[in-house]
Amino acid sequence: MAKPAPASLIEYPVVESRPVGAYWLISFAAREIAASANPGQFLMVRQAGPSLDPLLPRPLGIHDIDSDLVRILIEPVGKGTYELARLRVGDRLSVLGPLGNGFDPGGGGTALLVGGGIGVAPLALLARSLTASGRDVHCLLGFRTRSQAVSAELFCDYYVEVFTEDASVGTRGLVSEPLYACLSGNAGRQDEHASEVFACGPDPMLREIARIAKESGVRAQVSAAAHMACGIGACQGCVVRTTSGYQRVCSEGPVFEAGELIW
Repeated sequence: MAKPAPASLIEYPVVESRPVGAYWLISFAAREIAASANPGQFLMVRQAGPSLDPLLPRPLGIHDIDSDLVRILIEPVGKGTYELARLRVGDRLSVLGPLGNGFDPGGGGTALLVGGGIGVAPLALLARSLTASGRDVHCLLGFRTRSQAVSAELFCDYYVEVFTEDASVGTRGLVSEPLYACLSGNAGRQDEHASEVFACGPDPMLREIARIAKESGVRAQVSAAAHMACGIGACQGCVVRTTSGYQRVCSEGPVFEAGELIW
């Protein structure tokens, strides 16, 4: 069950702002968010100030947490995200969150974290949490080009394999392809040593990961993406089709069991 959302956006100071290849990393001091956020939850974020352009905050996954610092990873692709990427130390963010339901880390066995593009963003906090609980973490991170793959440096504390579509870094190919090899020993296993998949990325990647996990007989959790306006379930604008009917990504998700989603 999702936790009750804060009533309004709250301002926080930016303490770090730097490029990470094609992406932008921002850290801000927010003790209450750092204390309550779970891996896979997200924030609604906008630049603080009187301007209403853009009007709506942007949904961004929580990338990582370090003490009282909260980190978000941004891909500048539109006006809202470009404005966020222009923020510098000392500027302020308006933030609502943490929001939504995150990953359930309570399983066993090796945790296979699969990320595609900016979908790698929320996996760092998950990797930190799983490692702290004693689980082995294996990250499979896929990108189109070298500029995106630079963000793999944010996962240097974990076992990481990098894949790029143009072979500029790591191995050529899609990140879903090595899952077959990683899961080959899991078919039919029901014990605590079976691997478990956690994934975030574009829909075609998640669809393929759901199929591979089902064939391998392992549990898979996926973080779905959708256009959001309010972030708290009021506008009904981010629904996805599931085996239980239409569900809101912002409140029933963003993380779902892969078998729940009807692709």
